[in-house]
Order: sequence, then structure tokens, then C-alpha cells
Amino acid sequence: SAAEQVQQILGALEIIDLLREEMEQWLEEAQDESKRECLENVVGHIGAIEQSYRQRLAEAREKAER
Repeated sequence: SAAEQVQQILGALEIIDLLREEMEQWLEEAQDESKRECLENVVGHIGAIEQSYRQRLAEAREKAER
């Protein structure tokens, strides 16, 4: 159902948020410039995934309200 889908997406967003926070921490601690660049790319990619899931969440919530 749409309500179950909303809950699944919310769970995924929680995991994505935790992953993003951890990668940002690693980025802050990175000494080597190549590591920093790599981690910046990872954090950027996680942000893109998070945005995609937020869009899916909005769509699922809209369906659930119908």
C-alpha cells in the first residue's frame, strides 16, 4: 500500500542520513587531498540519492492521501 511505501522510504532516508553524516565526518578528518576529493564525491552522490528518495517520499505521501 501507499502507506507502507511511505514507511519504507522514511526508513531508507534514515539510513541515507546516517551514511551521509558518517561520510561528512570522514571528510572532515581526511588529511590527504585525494581522499578529500574522493569523499566529497561520495557525499555529493549520497546527497543526490537522498534528493531522489525525498521526491519519491513526496509522491508516495500524495498517493497515500488519495
